[in-house]
Amino acid sequence: MLTPPAVPTWRDQDLSRKMADLLSVIGSVFLLIFGTSSFRAGLPIYGVALYVFAAATLLNLFVFKTWHNWRLYRSVVLVIFSSLMIFLVLSGGENGTGILWCYSYPLLTFPLFGHRLGKWLIGGGMAGAILVMYMPELVGANYSYPMEFKHRFAGSLVFVSLMAYILEYARARADERTQVAMDLLRHHANRDELTGTYNRRGIKQKVQLELHRVGRDHTEMSVVLCDIDYFKKINDNHGHDLGDQALKEVARILMETVRITDSVGRWGGEEFLILLPNTSLIKGYQLIERVRKRIAQEPLIFGELSLNISISCGICSTRFSSQFDDLIRAADTSLYEAKADGRNCTRPVLAKAS
Repeated sequence: MLTPPAVPTWRDQDLSRKMADLLSVIGSVFLLIFGTSSFRAGLPIYGVALYVFAAATLLNLFVFKTWHNWRLYRSVVLVIFSSLMIFLVLSGGENGTGILWCYSYPLLTFPLFGHRLGKWLIGGGMAGAILVMYMPELVGANYSYPMEFKHRFAGSLVFVSLMAYILEYARARADERTQVAMDLLRHHANRDELTGTYNRRGIKQKVQLELHRVGRDHTEMSVVLCDIDYFKKINDNHGHDLGDQALKEVARILMETVRITDSVGRWGGEEFLILLPNTSLIKGYQLIERVRKRIAQEPLIFGELSLNISISCGICSTRFSSQFDDLIRAADTSLYEAKADGRNCTRPVLAKAS
């Protein structure tokens, strides 16, 4: 059936995972470097803490690469770096400079969680850091910051977080528009402009994909080739405009009558191919007969002209052939049999294609 392209999610998850891996590796390297620097500066407790955070980050990365649990992975990344930020605010780090690493928090959170969830996580983390900084006695902080520094840090952290949100929001919207444009291009590349059905390339891809599923699940599918009877006479006697109208009318009835799981494509000229997944030859024959009878019963109205049109159909299923070329060739053979038998009828394949 003809369906509009799906609206994508805003975030490419593969990109998010790669960014999380990169941040984990780079973050661990910096933690190890600054941990070593702290040992040399005579701050062993601070150095050990940074080593522990680096080890936890690398362990989380190892667990993710082993079990591939993305939700757990990014959640643990957030917990580790949130704990690190709280530790740096409480301890002051080396000479009170540890708190400056809080600026990296929004740059880490937004790529992992996006602008929708990220804004709440950032808001909570930022509120916690400012609360600890202004009221250290509530949590027994070891380091006290000058009041002027507190004001400037709080204001600059809010500004950095706001800018990070705006940039992430803009990037997400750009990703959405790009993805929608790509989906539209793919959609139109596989559609017949006149009838709105799949074009030959599009329906061929659908059949080949379904053949893979048939081979995997050992199910049966059917394909039908339909041809508008005496189409050349319609063009010759009434003009190509009426011929185009006939094609569109047949395509409309085909798409309205088949099931939502079926696919209709213009195979070429006045021929249509119908893919019927999970359908035996008998059931496919019954379905296409309903379609054929409906087309024969509904005259084509073009201005003051009323024209009766009909189709001939050939059907084959994977019960007789599981190869694409053989399947199409068998359906085409059945179509010619239908034409030889007087048209406006359906002929199934009754023997295995050679």
